[in-house]
Amino acid sequence: MEEAPGKSDLLQQLKALGQEELQGVPEMLSQLLLEEGAEPIPVTLAEPAALTDLLLRRCWGDSRMALKVLEEAKARLQKGPENPVTPSGEEKIPPGEGRTPSSARKQSRKDDPVGHNWRMEKCKLCPREEDPPDKIHPEIIPGPDGNQEIYRVHLPETGTFRCSETDLGFEVRAAATVQYGYGFWDQHLSAWNTPKWMVAGPLFSIQAEPAGAVAAVHLPHFLCLREADRSQVQIAHFVEEGLTLEKPMQVKPFHAVVENPSFSLYGVVWENRSKPPVLIHSIVLLYWAFRMAKTTLHLYLIPNDHSRFKAVEDYEKKCPSRLVSTSLQTCKPLAFESRYVVSSQSNIEVIPKELEFCNIEAECLQSYIEIYTKDIQRGLEFSLVEKINKEPIWEARVRPEDATLSLSSTQTQTD
Repeated sequence: MEEAPGKSDLLQQLKALGQEELQGVPEMLSQLLLEEGAEPIPVTLAEPAALTDLLLRRCWGDSRMALKVLEEAKARLQKGPENPVTPSGEEKIPPGEGRTPSSARKQSRKDDPVGHNWRMEKCKLCPREEDPPDKIHPEIIPGPDGNQEIYRVHLPETGTFRCSETDLGFEVRAAATVQYGYGFWDQHLSAWNTPKWMVAGPLFSIQAEPAGAVAAVHLPHFLCLREADRSQVQIAHFVEEGLTLEKPMQVKPFHAVVENPSFSLYGVVWENRSKPPVLIHSIVLLYWAFRMAKTTLHLYLIPNDHSRFKAVEDYEKKCPSRLVSTSLQTCKPLAFESRYVVSSQSNIEVIPKELEFCNIEAECLQSYIEIYTKDIQRGLEFSLVEKINKEPIWEARVRPEDATLSLSSTQTQTD
């Protein structure tokens, strides 16, 4: 009788991978695990022993299933991706294509945890933007798969307006109808010399009718510019001929303003020409995973960018998981490539041990830390601290009832 493969077989296969291949395995494993009805794994986890333990746990201790998933992941990596995928695991659809639903509908955001907390004060160090515009609530047109939403608003008169969903702003000379959605940076940056330039906000695909009615567009960014040179902020404008870089008419604490836009694809970029690096407005997202035994939390550290926030939310819904109600903002802006660890007096297991704050575009899987505990009855207190100087940047307390509330909300959405 053939002996079943065990943990040592998995570990041996992972150790046999080259470093580049090992780095790509976690993301591919996550896609396969979702297909199998299991929970994904942190994409930053590329250490063979820890990856072996977590893969076995995701496969409910079934070493044959774990080995099968690993072999399929390696095969797909060797073959290369046929279709780009979004963080939710769906095939990527370029903005403006394949989005003509039979009827548009407005979606209620009452149950959306991405909503109000994200739009709270973004930075305690930066001044508030003057003359807050009128908030507009767009019509939300879902794509064929329920993702890749398109937003549409009718601006009835002259004025300045800001979208309640995306933080995108418009100044109009007359009544106009504007339709917009998130674009994909990686589709347009492949031929661009990126080391000099850093993505600094969402990429938007925008159309307006009539186009001349829009006097300016306010593009959101996540740069903390309190002590930075604002001349390093540029607008990436993608047209049929390629990329053009434009100087914004004005750079505000949370937006860059483009005057008389010729609509297509717009996004804010930062010129990397000075040190120390520019600081980033940052948020922490904490999700409770329901398929896992006991208590499993997913902790993300990302720039304050709604396109990434929404991508994480779409991805976590498939786990399924639910956002835990905690403060989102870090206590100060952060630098990319800085590293953080979880600190707690509670009995917890953390995989991976540290998390690097990375500039990962919304169309890619975002990195996270998994926090696991067997006992949540007395609550769970922990903080995210800088690895080197141990300074806390964010703190949270999770109560047992948070799981009940989150699970109830998830069941209501799926009923």
